[in-house]
Amino acid sequence: MNDTAPGADGSRRPLFSVLVAAYNQAEWVEDTLDTVAAQTVADWELVVVDDGSTDDTGERVQGWMDGLRATRPGVRTVLAPMPNGGQSAAMEHGFGLCTGRWIALLDSDDRWLPEKLERIAAAIAADPAAGMVVHPMYVIDDRNRRTGDVRPQRAALSEGDLREQIRQTTRHVAPATSAVAIRADVFAQLVPMPTKGFRTAADAYLTMGASLLAPVRAVHEPLAEYRMHPDGNHIRTMLSAEGVKRWVELQTVIAEHFGLGAAADRNSFFLRHVFALQKFQGGPGQQVGTYARLARATWSDGAFGAREKLIFSAFWTACLLAPRPVFRRLWRTFQMKQTGFDKIGLRSTTDSSI
Repeated sequence: MNDTAPGADGSRRPLFSVLVAAYNQAEWVEDTLDTVAAQTVADWELVVVDDGSTDDTGERVQGWMDGLRATRPGVRTVLAPMPNGGQSAAMEHGFGLCTGRWIALLDSDDRWLPEKLERIAAAIAADPAAGMVVHPMYVIDDRNRRTGDVRPQRAALSEGDLREQIRQTTRHVAPATSAVAIRADVFAQLVPMPTKGFRTAADAYLTMGASLLAPVRAVHEPLAEYRMHPDGNHIRTMLSAEGVKRWVELQTVIAEHFGLGAAADRNSFFLRHVFALQKFQGGPGQQVGTYARLARATWSDGAFGAREKLIFSAFWTACLLAPRPVFRRLWRTFQMKQTGFDKIGLRSTTDSSI
C-alpha cells in the first residue's frame, strides 16, 4: 500500500480517519469531538455516522462540524446519517467514506487525550509492518471524573505477531473501541462484517481480525478516557442469562467467521461466559463439564501470572459449588469488579441487548 498516494479526488490522503459511530449520544458527542479537535497533530479527517439517532445527536454533530470549518477550513469532515443498524453496520458504512491511511476508532461518548494521535503516529513510524495500534484507557464516570481504573485491568495488552496464538486459542487482550487504530488496507479486508446482527461489540471482531492479518503494536500508556455510565446498559445485560447467551453467540460468530470455532474452546475469557451461562440455566453435568474446560484454559492462559490464575481458579471453583441464587450474586460481584462498575454503581433497570 502506498501511504502517500492521493485520494480519489487527487488530494493527499490524511494519516488518520477518525471514525465515530454515534447513536443517541447528544449529551456527550460534542465533548468527544472537542478532544479530536484538541489533538497535537492535525493530519486527520473526521467521519461521523449518525446511526438513526432519535435525539438531536445529528444536529449537534452538524453544528460542531460547522464551527470547526470556520476555524479549520482545510479539515475534511463528513456526517453520514443512516437508518439504525447497530455499531457494526455504522462502522462499515463509515469506513466506506474514509480516505485516511489509518482508521482511528472513537466511541461517541469517550474522550481522547491531546497527544493520542501523536503517540499513535510515532508507533506507526517505529513499526511500519503493524496493522493495528492499541493502548490502555483511563476510566471516567458521567461527570468526566477518573475512577482510578485503567482498562484493561487484569491483563497486559497483547502485541507482536499474535496470529499463531489466536489460531490456537482465539485469546488476545485488546482494548475497547476508542483505543484502537487499524491500518486502512487491513480494515478493508474485514468488511463486510459478520457481526451486523448484534447491536454492539464490533470492536471484538475488528481487533481479532486485525490481529490475524498483521502484527499489533501496543503503546503502554493510557491515551483515552473510557466513559462508564451509571445507567450501565451493557453491564446490566451481562448480568442476565439472556445477555450472557447473546455475548457467547457473538463471540462464537466471530470465531467461526475465522474458522476458529474449536480454538475458542481453549480461550479462558470465552469459557468463563460459557460456564456462567451453564450456571444460569444448565444442568449439573453441563456445569461440571464446562468448569473443567474453563479450569484448563485458565491455567494455560499466558495473559495471567500465577497469582491471577490461582485467584481465578478458586473463584470458579466457588461458583461451581454455589447454588444458583448464590452464583448470581457471585457473578454480579465479579462483573462489577472486573468492569469497574463497583466504583460507579448502577442506576437504571432497563435492559438492552448486545
